[in-house]
Amino acid sequence: MSQIREAETWGVPLSSSQNEKITNGLRTGISALFAAERQEHFVAPPVISRATSERSGYPKSFPHLLGTVSGEEGATDLVLTSAACHHLYPLMEGHVLDGPRCLSVEATCYRGEQTSEPGRLRSFRMYEVVRFGQPGAVEKWRDRALRAAEGWLSSLGLSTHTVPATDPFFGSTGEFLAHTQREQQLKWEITACVANGLRQAIASANYHKEHFGEAFKVSNTDGSATHSACVAFGLDRIILALQDVHGEEISQWPAGVRARLSL
Repeated sequence: MSQIREAETWGVPLSSSQNEKITNGLRTGISALFAAERQEHFVAPPVISRATSERSGYPKSFPHLLGTVSGEEGATDLVLTSAACHHLYPLMEGHVLDGPRCLSVEATCYRGEQTSEPGRLRSFRMYEVVRFGQPGAVEKWRDRALRAAEGWLSSLGLSTHTVPATDPFFGSTGEFLAHTQREQQLKWEITACVANGLRQAIASANYHKEHFGEAFKVSNTDGSATHSACVAFGLDRIILALQDVHGEEISQWPAGVRARLSL
């Protein structure tokens, strides 16, 4: 019996008590990976200010995936959270950084997915770690974080591949943005099988360059816009990957995997 169930509408899963145990283990493991450098962790709501979302550039680049919040009188000043890290950038607004800053956040996110492919959920939980700082240092951190994430996921018995990737940008300009992202190797994904040989991204690492630093006026002491990068873990997809390789009964999982997740 699958531990991730569908509610009345496809892509909106319920999580069993067993899944919550796994999720708690994943949170603990991810937190430990970045404990030495992270200053603070946050848990975000499933909605975010429309103005913050617009400043991030998400509605312009991904209007086909954005979810809005409406009331009887029409659209409100809120949209559904599309990426957990978007909640962090307003916290950094106007800051002048004299050194690197590292924050993490978990949120329930929404994407307007249009396929019933397993793992392509419309509502899912994302755990993100974001690094702010100087250009070269931030890019090097992204690469280190990517290696650490893949090593940890592999230690859970997952057969992972790290591959260059692009975001699903919208429209004719989206092709140019995707080409730039691929050419500069700004985005990498860690993939694993989630069902019946189907590989999907279970984590990703992105180098934003100065995009969010400029949008939210975060600068370095020399006056330049702060660069940022993030590593994101799709908690629900990782659970699917674990169940695909180890089975649905936790008691039958390898002892080493159960120990790593405190199960």
